[in-house]
Amino acid sequence: MTIKYKEGFNVSAKKLDELFNSIGWRSRGEKKWKEILSKSYIMYTAWDGKTLVGMGRITEDGVMCMFYDIVIHLKYQHQSIGSKILQKLIDKIKDKEYISIGLFVWKKNPINKIFYKKFGFIEKDTGMELDKYMK
Repeated sequence: MTIKYKEGFNVSAKKLDELFNSIGWRSRGEKKWKEILSKSYIMYTAWDGKTLVGMGRITEDGVMCMFYDIVIHLKYQHQSIGSKILQKLIDKIKDKEYISIGLFVWKKNPINKIFYKKFGFIEKDTGMELDKYMK
């Protein structure tokens, strides 16, 4: 198996939804993916042939940036694919002098904190969400 990594947004919504579904996340659909990708700064994907097996993306506004959707297909986890994607993303932003570089950690998967800490992320208590309007 040879995994190839690509930078860019040329990925179908169907393939993105299949990847999300592989780990139990819900589909977003064509319209929502188009909006999400149009607002993203950079995205890396990982491919096993024509199969999308991983992705990660960043949004930014010139002052702050956030990592989103670091997702690895369930069958491809624990093969360093997530590490390679995350490192590629970090390399793109590490010299941009942001005042904040963050990500959200899914509470149902405590192992992901260990993963992100290996790359220098630290836990913060400053996050809040407006739950009543979230879907």
